[in-house]
Amino acid sequence: MKVAQMLSSNPMQAGGDWLSERAGCATASRMRDLLDFRKDGKPGAKRIQYMKELVAERMTGNSVHHYVNQAMADGIEREPFARELYEETSGNTIVLCGFFQHPTIEFAGASPDGLIDQDGLIEIKCPTAPTFVDWLITGNVPDEHLAQMTFQLACTRRRYVDFVAYNPEMIDGTKRLFVRRFEPNAGLIATLEDSVREFLAEVDGLFDQVMRS
Repeated sequence: MKVAQMLSSNPMQAGGDWLSERAGCATASRMRDLLDFRKDGKPGAKRIQYMKELVAERMTGNSVHHYVNQAMADGIEREPFARELYEETSGNTIVLCGFFQHPTIEFAGASPDGLIDQDGLIEIKCPTAPTFVDWLITGNVPDEHLAQMTFQLACTRRRYVDFVAYNPEMIDGTKRLFVRRFEPNAGLIATLEDSVREFLAEVDGLFDQVMRS
């Protein structure tokens, strides 16, 4: 099964206004693609494709549609239950939010899964059972999500992210929720911001090239 457009359980991140706000922007959810380089230091295929998508979005004013498989669709459906269980176990209240434009970088932003406290964010993942167990064994925030959360903090100017993983398939007596707090230092955030600026400069150059052709 494939779904025509990436949906969200958050109503503030599911409508046309939200899609329009982020069109043409480098977003936190795509940081892995933005940072994709080959071993020889040249841009990887994902980085190049992402640049082309952003040029297309700037030329059309519309977000590029992406397709999700059944596992991803299931994850989206499970997010509200993950939010509820996190609130019950942590005592924190999640405030849903929309798109945050980066305060100093044009065409860059993030859409966190929610706000907590005065300085926190929450990022929810609902992986398959094998992936969930792998994360439990490792005991750390998965490396593949660090850049996303770092840029979320850069855009919101908040201090930390609670990474939440949830899988309801786990039987009673086992773990269904995994929570780790991620708080990068200012240097790590600044380094990522520089990478985003460099990427967007390349996008600008590609856009100009297309417009001159």
